[in-house]
Amino acid sequence: MMCYFTKSPSLFLLSIIGDAFIFSILMEYGPLAFAIYSSPEMETALPATGKEKATFILGYTFIILPLLLIVPLGIIDALFYRQFNELLLSIPEIGSIVTESISIKTIVFSLLQYIVPMSVCLYAVMHYTRKRVVYGIVWTITANVILAITGFFCGAITAFIAGYNDGRNGVELSEDAIANKMISTVVGPVIEWGCVFLTICSIFVVYKTYRAIKFRQL
Repeated sequence: MMCYFTKSPSLFLLSIIGDAFIFSILMEYGPLAFAIYSSPEMETALPATGKEKATFILGYTFIILPLLLIVPLGIIDALFYRQFNELLLSIPEIGSIVTESISIKTIVFSLLQYIVPMSVCLYAVMHYTRKRVVYGIVWTITANVILAITGFFCGAITAFIAGYNDGRNGVELSEDAIANKMISTVVGPVIEWGCVFLTICSIFVVYKTYRAIKFRQL
């Protein structure tokens, strides 16, 4: 919040990036709570059915944990809403960045970006019986790298196609026009297709995790 109210665009963006990094670490590696100081043998011997265990573990990971992180942030934002709104009005650069970054599509896309690594981390914790923390960290990093590479190539291909079509049609755009067109023709489609891709990946990994939990019984 101190960075927010310095009225400095660079510090504002730095604080946003820092918050997002901390939030992503807590979200994506939250499932490691099931691997620390716990024994797979004891877990399988608990007096509960596989469905009950899966319901609790999946509910904690994808409902309780996000709420524990999002609710405090929402309370802080509500308490500082007036000052935050004044900051947006006082510095147009910050206001435009926030306005462009907040939409239903971007929010859903951001949540799905967290869910996939969370699902992979939880699957590793539930699938392996030894070195579960190590496997959880390694596979979560791997999932993030794959998502980043996939997003980069999809964005690059979309941008190349848009630029190629402009070149064929003899369209010459200014720097501002190019930036605006990239947002509309590259970022938008990447987010839309990305949401579909991430949803499919999340459903598949959650299903595999459910089976790993359900069939780990004594």
